[in-house]
Amino acid sequence: MKKRMLIFLLVTAFFTVSVIMVELSIRSAVLSPFILLDSKKNVGVQKLLTGYSIYQGDYLLDIENTEEDSTNRPLAFHIGPIDYQFTKVNTENIILPAGEELTVMTRRGVKPSFSKEVTIQSSKRKFFFNEYTIRAAKNDGSFSIQLKTEFSKTLTFLIYGCSFLLPFLLALFINKVLPWRNLFTLFVPFILAGILPLILNYHFSMGYALLLTKSYIWSILLCIFLPTFLSVSLTTAIYQWTIKSDEDIEGESEMEESDFLEFSKREKVIIFVLTIGSLAYFFSFFLFPLSLYVKIVDKWYLFAAWYLSLTLIIMLVYTVIHRFMGNYENVGFTEQFYSLKKTIEAACSINVNLFTKKESENETNAWVYSTPFASKKSINIYMTEGLIKKFTLDEVKAVLFHEIGHIKRKHGRWILFITFGVATLISLLMFFTRKIMLGFGWGQYILIFPVGIIALIGLTEWLPNKISKMFEHQADEFAVRQLGNKELYIQTLMKLERISEKENDEFDFKRKEWKETHPSFQKRINFIKDLE
Repeated sequence: MKKRMLIFLLVTAFFTVSVIMVELSIRSAVLSPFILLDSKKNVGVQKLLTGYSIYQGDYLLDIENTEEDSTNRPLAFHIGPIDYQFTKVNTENIILPAGEELTVMTRRGVKPSFSKEVTIQSSKRKFFFNEYTIRAAKNDGSFSIQLKTEFSKTLTFLIYGCSFLLPFLLALFINKVLPWRNLFTLFVPFILAGILPLILNYHFSMGYALLLTKSYIWSILLCIFLPTFLSVSLTTAIYQWTIKSDEDIEGESEMEESDFLEFSKREKVIIFVLTIGSLAYFFSFFLFPLSLYVKIVDKWYLFAAWYLSLTLIIMLVYTVIHRFMGNYENVGFTEQFYSLKKTIEAACSINVNLFTKKESENETNAWVYSTPFASKKSINIYMTEGLIKKFTLDEVKAVLFHEIGHIKRKHGRWILFITFGVATLISLLMFFTRKIMLGFGWGQYILIFPVGIIALIGLTEWLPNKISKMFEHQADEFAVRQLGNKELYIQTLMKLERISEKENDEFDFKRKEWKETHPSFQKRINFIKDLE
């Protein structure tokens, strides 16, 4: 039961984060290219952004062609000669000079009601937005805007209920009425269980929830997270109920004995914490004021700092989680490894702590956390039980020397430097690509998009992996020097290769070598043979 609930949580969290990303990239007054590019078509015509940006307030967007520096003006930034200015407004008292026009923009699901001082010239319904062009009366004055739901409450609640009940009813119909079952009828209800709450509630219910709660966080939880969770849960429950009602004992027992998606207690804790932490992180974006968004997208160094902070968070979370999930046991002082530990310490002139990962008989690996924060007085080396079981002590010693080589050659510092260097280059590429898109339009952006993709692949895949392969050769060389037995080290690598091929055959999945972080075993063996 806990395993199923964890899977439901992961599914709902995925769709919730997807909606948050859409909200930030499509509807944000500062981040949305749709709003900013569309506003350039009628430079000089002010655009009132309201209803869809409740978490940031209601703002008047004014675009001018100017070379004036916007540094000293709040809520303003430059892209080329274009000056984007935001002014916070009170929708109860908006000043509009006589005869002038104003574009009022709301999200779908929210519609404005104007006072009698203005007339509606035109209105447009788009998938994400509603746009109204209004004109002021003959005399200067002010007017007010009241925001209302675009759809009736009856329709809103009907769609809300259907969003999680329809997949459930479809699964019930397929399992109890239709005389046949196949992969199509099996997976369609589950696919709809995730997609229907997302599409229907995002379009029809979110506007009502925003006006009701005045909070994007509560709106997304109520309209996306909750119905998706209910939809997936109910759809799964109906399949389990029909299986039991058909008394399919054999199939049920097979499911119970299967290790498919079996999580340990530590893994469940980590998945739960990661899911909640990710939701909290993305929800925090709705708490940032618009002024902070303006500064980040206007200054390259602030954008790069934000991206680097995210990179640092990911690195720290990965390291902490990896250590926690390992469930390690210190075996350095046991009878089996004490003499090996002393031999390695004498050869490398450093204290060594040996740890084994519990419940890892099917894994064959050893590793170190080679970060610059590691202690200079001792090294922690981690091994799997599969490595200890399948290799002799001399072969294990060869593997451990390789891991110490990573520490002695200070690969952790280089990895950190390269990671942050690549992250900085990616952030600058993203920053200036966005500037080009907003400055020149979608046409030029589409032309440079393939170039940007190639550059990103090079920065995130090829370059780090190329350097990682070089580090592996350096660690191999260090291990051979310390071991003093080239033949033993080659024998160990060949044994690792045979075990690795046997394990990979289960999945029949071959990655291209340029995507790998390690050289092939054959290249490593050839490199060692060439050492003098």
